[in-house]
Amino acid sequence: MPVQSGLGTHTESARRTVRSRTVGKQHRTARYDEKLNAVLSASSALFARKGFERATIRDVSQATGMSLAGLYYYFKSKEELLFLIQFRTFESICEKLREIIGNETDPQACLHCMINMHFEYFIGNMNDLKICSREIESLKGDFYKKVAEKRKEYFDLTHSIFEKIADQSGGSSADSRLAALYLFGTLNWIYQWYKPKRYPDAEELASQLSGIYLQGFPRMGRK
Repeated sequence: MPVQSGLGTHTESARRTVRSRTVGKQHRTARYDEKLNAVLSASSALFARKGFERATIRDVSQATGMSLAGLYYYFKSKEELLFLIQFRTFESICEKLREIIGNETDPQACLHCMINMHFEYFIGNMNDLKICSREIESLKGDFYKKVAEKRKEYFDLTHSIFEKIADQSGGSSADSRLAALYLFGTLNWIYQWYKPKRYPDAEELASQLSGIYLQGFPRMGRK
């Protein structure tokens, strides 16, 4: 699955949540979205490496190969740039997860698909995971609110899968909300240890992790 698909749409959604641009900029082209996504990806790599606070707009200009004036055509401040990176990410994975939940009727299979999607997306976009994990508190006001809402939506969608698994099993003494929190504690840490040549691909990682959740580690692999 191409992890970058649809990001132009999510970037457009992010920008509409803050304000409307001038008429000329509202009539955007595919080329505009392509260029904006390139700016966001290069900036994400820069912030992941250097940190948001230490990175300057001049650093962004150098990383993207664009002039300062050219950059301000796409965003008005460094904080808005950080917002666009994070909102784009959460909008994209929320859309993917909504599609999974809508298409998969078995909640256990749904959990596996969710984990696989998360691994696949962020293995392909590891800088975005670093930014979303480390830099949420760097956003203020409406920027923070909009990203926090999207983060909560992603959590709530995942939580709903655990609730369905509990209902399917006839009830569970486990706290489904805590189960979702435990899962994200695992998923969001992969940028610290994942090495493509050392560890399995997203599908195998998802099979193992969902197996631990649904079967328990001691029972995995047993007939």
